[in-house]
Formats: sequence, C-alpha cells, structure tokens
Amino acid sequence: MSLVDLTFEAAEWLRSTSLPALADSISASAFSQMLQSSFWIIPSLQSLHILGIAALFGSSTLINLRVLGLYARDASPARIVARFGPWIFWGFIGLLVTGLLLVIAEPARELVNPVFWFKMILIVIALLLSTALNRRILAMPPQGRTAAATRMHAILLLLLWCLIIFAGRWIGYAPI
Repeated sequence: MSLVDLTFEAAEWLRSTSLPALADSISASAFSQMLQSSFWIIPSLQSLHILGIAALFGSSTLINLRVLGLYARDASPARIVARFGPWIFWGFIGLLVTGLLLVIAEPARELVNPVFWFKMILIVIALLLSTALNRRILAMPPQGRTAAATRMHAILLLLLWCLIIFAGRWIGYAPI
C-alpha cells in the first residue's frame, strides 16, 4: 500500500467518525463564522503561526547544533538551552494559540485531515524528545565530548521538526 493509498484510507476512516459533525458544529459557531468572514484574520493567523514555527525550529536547531558541536563550541550546552529554551516555549505557546484559532476558523480542513493528525502526533513526540534532550543537556558537563546517544537524539529532533514543518505544509493538499 502506497503512502497516497494510506492517506486516502485514513481520510475515509476520519470521515466515518464523529469528527465531521464536530467540524460542522464548530464551523457553524458565531466565532468561527466571524473568523471565516474576515478578509485578514486567517492569513494573519497563518503568518503568526509561521513566525512561531520559525522561533521554535530556529531555537531548537541551535540547541541541537550545539549538542552536535557545530555551533557555539565555546559555550556550555546548558547556557545555550538557557538562551534559546524560552524561545522554544514561547514559540510553542504562539503555535498552540494560532493553531487552535486556525482549527476553529477552518475545522473541516483540519479535523478530518489525516495529515493534520499525523502532524499532531509528531508534535507530541517532538515535545517529549525535546524535554528529554534538554534534561540530558542540563546534566552534561560544561565542556567535553557529547555522548553519541545524545548526538543521535539531537539529529532525530532536527529531522522530526523538519517532518512536522513538511506535514504542516501538506495539510492544505491532503485528501479530505
């Protein structure tokens, strides 16, 4: 079974759940109607969502590059986490707020979309792995070689965040 077939099957399954009715109910709400009818709200939310992605991904990338020894070798890993960790936190908060508003504005596009749910699962995994990596980093000595497992963890996170960005982009093109 190809990825396209799997996506279509997942879309069919999602349509057989109560999610389409939930999407219709949300879409009929006054708040959703207000978001949908405004010329500027959805593009503005999408732009803010992209800025949140940039903050989170950029900060996570710099932390991971420090773990890999490719950035700020003279700074301790803990110092890099302290510097960029808040950007990850606030970027995520921004993504959460704008993402929820986008779901309310376009519920059918999101809630019955298998790529949306794939992205949500990946985000949960990435946040858990990021938390674990930050704990490892804070326990590391200020200088010295990073353990191979920690470097692999950083590479996995970089790839995972890239996959999340790709999934986010593909939401608009998935069969629903």
